[in-house]
Amino acid sequence: MTEHNLQPQTFMLRSAGQAVHVRQIGGGAGLPLLLVHGFGGSVSNWQLTQQAQATNRRVIAFDLPGHGQSSALEEAPTLARLTQVTEHVLACMGVQQAHVLGHSLGGGIALSLCGLNPARVASLSLLAPAGLGRYVNKAFITGFVEAHTVADMAAAMGMAVYDPRLIGRKVAEFLVQSRAVPGAREALRAIAGTCFPNAEQANDLRPLLQNLPCPIQMIWGADDRVLPVTQAQGLPEQLPCHVLPRTGHLPHIERAGEVNAMVRAFLQACDHA
Repeated sequence: MTEHNLQPQTFMLRSAGQAVHVRQIGGGAGLPLLLVHGFGGSVSNWQLTQQAQATNRRVIAFDLPGHGQSSALEEAPTLARLTQVTEHVLACMGVQQAHVLGHSLGGGIALSLCGLNPARVASLSLLAPAGLGRYVNKAFITGFVEAHTVADMAAAMGMAVYDPRLIGRKVAEFLVQSRAVPGAREALRAIAGTCFPNAEQANDLRPLLQNLPCPIQMIWGADDRVLPVTQAQGLPEQLPCHVLPRTGHLPHIERAGEVNAMVRAFLQACDHA
């Protein structure tokens, strides 16, 4: 791995009026890894993940439509449409097959991608994924989208972690500033309306977990108050779910070292299977 490989490259993919912001890093013999962030996130959510996984593979992160620096969808931002954009990102970057790591809504997108085009997905790592239950924390969704002050954002984000002290003032300020970008709040409202209508999850993805064509692992925080770990109950016995104690909805941030080690070992095993 050269120093150059570890320097991130950022660029915009443009197709059919859609602009998608991409950040990639790394290279090597391992299959590429695609990172799919959750609702209201961006490539910045992977700052503790992307370089750590890039020691022997290309690691690609991107902003979902209506997030970060990507443009919003002109049509309804359904889970199916967000999944199509995700596959388009891989296609545009010439990636025939990739491991996919998705968090929350991004976990639902990752699982849906496996349903849309199984040949594109080498393995799935799902962090507290959406689509496995009806419940979603309405107070968090509303507070996160509508926060106008640092204090309100810190209160909302406090629901997403086990220890609210993890959410410092700089994090809350960054998120408030991101809402001030023209159209940003409206885009999140639209996604919340299609993916979490009436404060419930719109999509039941459990059928996709039956007879999956690729290896899968799931990681969930025992103290997740956004999508509770009880939604992992009743899944196929062969589906491993690692439950992390004293961890909320952001295991890749709250327990970065442990999660990175689990993901790295899983990907290496899949590469050599």
